[in-house]
Amino acid sequence: MPDIQQHLAVSQKVSIDDLDWAAARAAGLSERERANLEFFADVESQTFFYFLEVAKLQISRDPDLISFLTMWNYEEHFHAQAISKLMAECGCPVPPAGSRAAKLRSAARLRARLEDAFQVSLAKAMPQTFVALWMTWGASQELLTCQGYESLVNNTQNPVLAELARRIGKQERRHYAFYLASARERLEGDRVAQRVVRTILERNWNPAGSGVKSPAEQRAFVANLFNDPVATFGHADERLSALPGLEGVQPGMRWLRRVGLDTRAAAAPAMAAAAN
Repeated sequence: MPDIQQHLAVSQKVSIDDLDWAAARAAGLSERERANLEFFADVESQTFFYFLEVAKLQISRDPDLISFLTMWNYEEHFHAQAISKLMAECGCPVPPAGSRAAKLRSAARLRARLEDAFQVSLAKAMPQTFVALWMTWGASQELLTCQGYESLVNNTQNPVLAELARRIGKQERRHYAFYLASARERLEGDRVAQRVVRTILERNWNPAGSGVKSPAEQRAFVANLFNDPVATFGHADERLSALPGLEGVQPGMRWLRRVGLDTRAAAAPAMAAAAN
């Protein structure tokens, strides 16, 4: 397990007290930014419920694991609050993160409940494999989240949004590093875990928010946030492929094809027809 003390030593809620809210109000938010930030706030607010699901399981007795997840949940909670604050300052108020999170969870679709039940069953039957899956899945989600915040920084004209996205992104990169290192450690030398994780990634992977957002909402968010979803998801797949036993895995690209966002797949028939 990665050195949890290094992560705990720098853990803190994201700082927003020094941000220039007058500048944020003056710049405002585009409709695209408003939609992206609302999605981010919704997903960030759900980490509490993901944490609760794991905390109920036997695997949560691992002191380093539960310490990291507690830190992760704490920081993500304040990400949602910071985003909500920015939106309110820019004239796009949303309900408080806590009440919004509870409302979203109470309206969670059947698929989310089935996913929770599957996780509990796998954790009880194959606890070590479940942790390997959790860490690998988390690494993929955190990497895409990092890239999402980078996209906000690179595309906004609002200096306060750019600075807040940088600060949140810095914490997300630490989360990603822990998940990735933990996944590598859990997968190394465990052929059963490698096979199970590969199979579940290839068949069931979705971007963050699948429990509380519809497939159409997820597709719209990805298309709205990333200038080049194929390059972004391809990069994430490459990182996962470097983990033990996951060579060549492409859950992100599979998802893009499934929702019709893989522009290469659409272009191939046209190029073939032109060649003929």
